[in-house]
Amino acid sequence: MIGASLLLISVLQQAPRAYVDPSVAPPAQEGIRFHAALEVGAWVLSSGTGANGLDGFGVAFPRLGVKGGDEFEFELGAPLRLRLLDQEPLQQEADYGRLRRQDWDERSDFAQVVRSLRIGRDDGNFQLRAGAFSTYTLGGGWLVNRYHNRLSPDYHPAGANFTAYLGPTRVELFASDVLATRLFAGEVRLDLGRVLSSNEGAFDRYLLSLDVAHDFGKAGGVTSPPLSAASVGLQVGAVKSEKVRLWLQAAAGARAETLIESVPEYGAAAGLVIAGKPKETVELVGRLEGRRQGGRFRFGLFGAGYELSRFSGVGLREAPLSQEVLPGTFSGYGEFAATVTPLADEDLELTASASGEYFVSTGRVDADAVLQAHLPGGKTQVQLRAILTDLTGMPRYSVGAEVRHRFLPALYGIAMAGTEHFPQAEGNLRNGFTAGLGVGVDFQR
Repeated sequence: MIGASLLLISVLQQAPRAYVDPSVAPPAQEGIRFHAALEVGAWVLSSGTGANGLDGFGVAFPRLGVKGGDEFEFELGAPLRLRLLDQEPLQQEADYGRLRRQDWDERSDFAQVVRSLRIGRDDGNFQLRAGAFSTYTLGGGWLVNRYHNRLSPDYHPAGANFTAYLGPTRVELFASDVLATRLFAGEVRLDLGRVLSSNEGAFDRYLLSLDVAHDFGKAGGVTSPPLSAASVGLQVGAVKSEKVRLWLQAAAGARAETLIESVPEYGAAAGLVIAGKPKETVELVGRLEGRRQGGRFRFGLFGAGYELSRFSGVGLREAPLSQEVLPGTFSGYGEFAATVTPLADEDLELTASASGEYFVSTGRVDADAVLQAHLPGGKTQVQLRAILTDLTGMPRYSVGAEVRHRFLPALYGIAMAGTEHFPQAEGNLRNGFTAGLGVGVDFQR
């Protein structure tokens, strides 16, 4: 809808969890809390086929959520888009009445009713999360980095992420779609300091990780070519203090399947991550990395724009990412994240991050930026997302913005707009536009 471009952002997703030092656990929350909301409004969206006309919808978006302390919470709901204007009528729409067919035409779409689910504490021995993922990073981000599983307007899966600590070993599993054979990834990370030393000063300083990822490409409206990759990484905590943490890191990666033997399918990277807290309310994380890669492998294969790149690596009608050949080249990668935590309800609350990569031999530039802010006064919320692919060659822009303003304690208004890309049966993409206006009411107890 209206809520279609909601950004589920957290610092733990923007920066690899290896860089986070949860030395101070948050105070426990007790009791069960309920919240409910209903948003209604008008929404326009390009049809994504034929002449690509603009269709109009009335939207109702009910939501219901429960939070049980720090251990459990979930939210259910789905936008119901009722077709009011169809500039390119489709015969199959009659099978669904006036409900938009593309929102419910495959099994994965029915998982969109799970807006979010969490079982387990952020600082506990295990945790399960499910729902939408907009900036998901697996481990050091060498394979899955800032991944967005609901980038396509006609594909609404619920993903899942499970993390467990087993002695010196940390295991993390991820599925982009729990109801289809799509992207599956996992990491096993070993704390070498805990294995090789009994000195607590060596704990959480020397981390060896193995990542694997495979996309079957079997959902999302159109089948895409499969893609597999693996990497091994080492992270060393050079500085760990209350104010600053510095990690040195290196990794090597490769395509797990070889499509053309004469094309190199591997890469190597080295860099650093620095995290600091210059003020009580401000946290900063920065990452710089130099990479040597080429052929059909590059780091961050499953990135922010992957749900589009799996059909066209760049532009709209080019080779899919799994078959895209990158000349052997060096590249520079940078990422920055900032969080401002308010001390009072009237203060600014901000979560923002940005990343970019420059490829030396080709001049290619990729970038991604996310911002979520509650402006001072606490009544206005702004959310922005921009995913920019191959800006200097065959560019593709995915941008979205949403503004919410609370007029009364239980009444708020919504405005959103952005670009969309529709996968086509022949495997390419068609670009389009979306916009919406609405109002919502909510309560909690």
